[in-house]
Amino acid sequence: CLSQPTITAFLQRAIPSTMAASLSHSEIQTLLTESAYDPAVCPKLEAYVRAQVSAVASTLVASESPDVQYCFDANRTLIKLYQFFPHLEGELGMTITALAAFLALLQFPETDFMALSCLIPERVQSMEPCATLVRCAELLESCHFSEFWPEFRKLGIPEYGAREGETVVSEDRKLLSNAVNGSTASDQIKSNMIKMLAGTYRTAPLSVVLAALDLKDAASLKDFGSKVMLPVEGASGSENETPIVEKIEGDFVTFAASADNTKRVGSAYKEGVGFDDVAAMMSKTALRGQ
Repeated sequence: CLSQPTITAFLQRAIPSTMAASLSHSEIQTLLTESAYDPAVCPKLEAYVRAQVSAVASTLVASESPDVQYCFDANRTLIKLYQFFPHLEGELGMTITALAAFLALLQFPETDFMALSCLIPERVQSMEPCATLVRCAELLESCHFSEFWPEFRKLGIPEYGAREGETVVSEDRKLLSNAVNGSTASDQIKSNMIKMLAGTYRTAPLSVVLAALDLKDAASLKDFGSKVMLPVEGASGSENETPIVEKIEGDFVTFAASADNTKRVGSAYKEGVGFDDVAAMMSKTALRGQ
């Protein structure tokens, strides 16, 4: 026998998604504090997931809804409720799960996607569009950046991954495609990628960087790099930031110097301990134990 909150939540899901108004970020925080495990809050959490993706899809929506912020806790709570009450998920919930996974993917190299995927059943992860999102996450984690973009662009096709006999694309699937095709999502991922590259290399081949960031030429990289800023070591404030790309000369890119990509003075230490030295230490240890 289902409880009244469960029945209420089930009936609320019959209301078209377009009729569900999203709460503000502060209201969502209050909701999570007071009713995190109440299935009746599912429609509100689903609406907030849509609002987050809508903000990514459209800068106009983002400017009109400043109270809508990415909230991993809210998205995770929704996925947990789907676990506790599987009947609330259904076909609609599977696409909502993909929207939440998409938002988590944008946080790379943070581990939001990994944490969320642990809560998503394998049957859902194996179906589109979740399956492609999982593949995208794997490519990012393994730093196969150039291979990531063709997979990511597949999500921009609303009909991609449609099941046999499925002729109508859902509004949520269209929303995902709009977000993927917009500049906000790709720019956020590229920004995180170039920060990883700059933290690893002081100088890198231009062709490698262009392929990783899905950019056409040096001019495009220079323009994009001028918008991604790094703090100057030992300084604070936006006026003490520098563009992440220092210069592009010939076939090489030089990133701004940082503590991560520059050799520290005085940090030299003896390397190359020989096998004979290790064997001698092990022999002494063995003799002491006798």
